[in-house]
Amino acid sequence: MIRLTSTAALLALLLACNRGKEQAVTIVPHEVSTNADAVPGDPFGSSSAAYERLREVTDAALAVPWSGELESFGPWLEEQTIAVERSLNLLKAIRVGPRDIYAVANGRIALVYEHIALALTEASRVAKQAGYDADWKGQEDLIWDQANAFWTRCVRGCSTGGTHLDAWDLRCRAGLAKSPRQPK
Repeated sequence: MIRLTSTAALLALLLACNRGKEQAVTIVPHEVSTNADAVPGDPFGSSSAAYERLREVTDAALAVPWSGELESFGPWLEEQTIAVERSLNLLKAIRVGPRDIYAVANGRIALVYEHIALALTEASRVAKQAGYDADWKGQEDLIWDQANAFWTRCVRGCSTGGTHLDAWDLRCRAGLAKSPRQPK
C-alpha cells in the first residue's frame, strides 16, 4: 500500500488533471433566477417543426405589450387573438407527438392567454376611469379561465413527464396559483 503525504497527494491530483503551471480556471457561480414569471427554456432535444413555429408565435406575442392607450387596445388585442389562433392550430399538430413537447406547448399558450388577460383587466380599469363602457366588459373572466385551462394542462403534463420538465412544472403551477380566478 502506498501512502501519500498531503503535499504529494495534492501534487498527484494537480498532475493528474494536467494542471502543472497552467493558470487555474475560476468558476463564477451565476445567479439563478427565482422569478416565477420567467419563461423556462425548452427542456427537450430536437422538437417538431410545429413546436418551433408555436414557440416563435408565442414569443412574438409576448414581446408586444399593450401600450396602455385605449385607442391602441383594439388592434393590439386583434394581433394577440391571431397569435392565439395560430398557436392553437399548431397545438393540434403537436398533440400526436411527444408528451413533454405537448405539455410545454400548453404552458406557452397559457403565457399568451395570461398576457392578454392582464392587459384586458387593465384596459377595463382604464376604460372605466375614463367613463367608457367597453365592449369587452366582463370578458376578463373568460380569458383568465382559458389561461387557467392551459396552465392546468401544462401542470398535468409536466408532473408526469419527468424531471427534465421541473422548471416548466414550477412555472405552470405558479401561473395557476397567481391567477385571480382559480379553476373550478
